[in-house]
Amino acid sequence: MNNVCLCVGNYAKTPFYVKLSDVNLYSIEELCYYFMDKVRLIDDSIVTAELVEWIRTECGLAELADELEVYVRKRVSAAAFVTTILEKTGMYDDKTIRQIEVVLKEQSSLTMLERYKKQAEYFYRQGRFRQALVIYAELADYIPMRDTANRALMYYNVASLYALDFAYDIAADYYYEAYLLNPDRQIRLAYIIACRKSMTDYAYGGFKRENPEWAEDFACAEELCADAEQKWQTSKEKETLAQLAEYKACGDMENYYCQADSLITQLKYDYKRQTQL
Repeated sequence: MNNVCLCVGNYAKTPFYVKLSDVNLYSIEELCYYFMDKVRLIDDSIVTAELVEWIRTECGLAELADELEVYVRKRVSAAAFVTTILEKTGMYDDKTIRQIEVVLKEQSSLTMLERYKKQAEYFYRQGRFRQALVIYAELADYIPMRDTANRALMYYNVASLYALDFAYDIAADYYYEAYLLNPDRQIRLAYIIACRKSMTDYAYGGFKRENPEWAEDFACAEELCADAEQKWQTSKEKETLAQLAEYKACGDMENYYCQADSLITQLKYDYKRQTQL
């Protein structure tokens, strides 16, 4: 049996909205869980009067809010602000709180550029592509024009996000921007594949003729595309679509609609998760 945690304060009628993670929090315990779960995303921007007021009015924790209000005025670090909330709430033991404090202190030494990169990479790994794109757009303002390596990496990652969303024409443009800054073979190959996916056969043929020095890369791109096609043909997703087609062809509409509804529901969930801000 798990240990029982005694909740404190009220259940909020109006949630606290965390824009960065697109989440509504309804209690001080949910706030503490958010700190624990998203510790790598937290920076000093969490230390706000708005959060303190929510703790006071919605959670009914006036004493804690009074203490945090002083922190806001003195502009203390996120480490002190967050650990105070965790200590007063009592959801986690002291060892866990100290571990969170260490992580937050380490992050406080990061530059703004490093923070944005970590946030963008986090959303990228989570499959939350729209949020990652927003962070990358803000990140562009912090990367000096002379820092070609980081700007190339940013363009490459943005291109990959668009490619994952099948927007190959946009992806190709960003891959090309990355390639201009860093003429690396991997970037060039990604650019060629994005062009292959977005162009007509006629246009792609012209593209190949314009770049004869990339003949080896064009051949490699064709192999990779063929391999991807082979994997699709043997994938569970292809099998599911084939099963749907068979149900429809046989007139088994009950199973057809049941499986189609299940597939559409999952696709809607995935799309919403990827695109919400």
